[in-house]
Amino acid sequence: MARWRMPWHHNIGAIGLDLGGDAPRATQVRLGADVPRLEVAARVEPDATLVARARAAAQALRVSRFVGREIVVGLPSASAHMHVARLPELSDTDLREAVAWEASERSALPREQIVADSIATDAPSIAGDGKLERLIVSADASELTNALDVLADAGFEPTVAEPRFVALARAFGRRTRRGSDLANVRALLHLDDADATVLILRGDRVAFCRELKLGGASLDVAVAQRLGVPLESAALLRSRRMAAVRGEGSPVDPAAEEAAQAATRPTLDAIASELALCLRYFGVTFRGGQPARVILSGPHSAEPRLAGVLEEACRARVSSFEEELPPMACEVLGVGIARSVVAYGLACRSRNAPTTIREDAA
Repeated sequence: MARWRMPWHHNIGAIGLDLGGDAPRATQVRLGADVPRLEVAARVEPDATLVARARAAAQALRVSRFVGREIVVGLPSASAHMHVARLPELSDTDLREAVAWEASERSALPREQIVADSIATDAPSIAGDGKLERLIVSADASELTNALDVLADAGFEPTVAEPRFVALARAFGRRTRRGSDLANVRALLHLDDADATVLILRGDRVAFCRELKLGGASLDVAVAQRLGVPLESAALLRSRRMAAVRGEGSPVDPAAEEAAQAATRPTLDAIASELALCLRYFGVTFRGGQPARVILSGPHSAEPRLAGVLEEACRARVSSFEEELPPMACEVLGVGIARSVVAYGLACRSRNAPTTIREDAA
């Protein structure tokens, strides 16, 4: 069971609980040094609902040794819907209501069933119309409340829920939080199992975000079809290839490697093309050129030839997530940080940070 937060635990942050990805994952850090102190994962079915994921996570948390009961929840892409809108400058109360109505119209759900918030991208207004671009994130209020109630009934305190891309931006913005770091512009491609997230960061601020329907599962299907093998065998082959790239295993059979490269190339080209379009949009919108580098993150970021395909399509240097995260985080979490980077970003959230999707907004 989680321990109570005692006075000598003041430097330990809240529990970061990522309900997305292949399975719910939680971690906690010692704030200041941002060093992870504990990590757990829960097992769920691939098509588990948000409530089922919260239930599995609660069971894992109850037998863990986390400190305190506060939880920052990361929502899966299927539960946190995102789109871009241009809205006039409004007071906080009016803006929140305008965002909720905008999200209601986009999702075709009643206003009372929507909980929503937004993030300003700082993109310049168009033709002086006075409207500002905002990333609007919304969720089904009843689904969110039910999931948070599961955690509350287990004895924990969900303080805030936010989309996973916010946690990614926080994790990769730990070193760029000064005002002068706004000139440090870089792109991030987080390649997960079912999808991918494209972020463009100015310092630690989100300037652009887009979610792609292409992920590791798409690559598994391509390999399975090309080689005529079951999907499980294709996934195993790809995991062995990525382990070899990371130096954790021996290379696979040359014939299988050649076939896998041919099978995955169209999907890699599609991902690179989507990323290039995102960078082009950013360059036109902000009139500041393309980011200096692209950061590869996620459990499928070690896909062979992916970095080279991205460099060719985007004409930008590609770096790994280990180069961008605090060194101690990579050292403590090791290889597992590829799947735990979202939970790490959630755990790094300051208690004074602005909310994105809140339980009390329902």
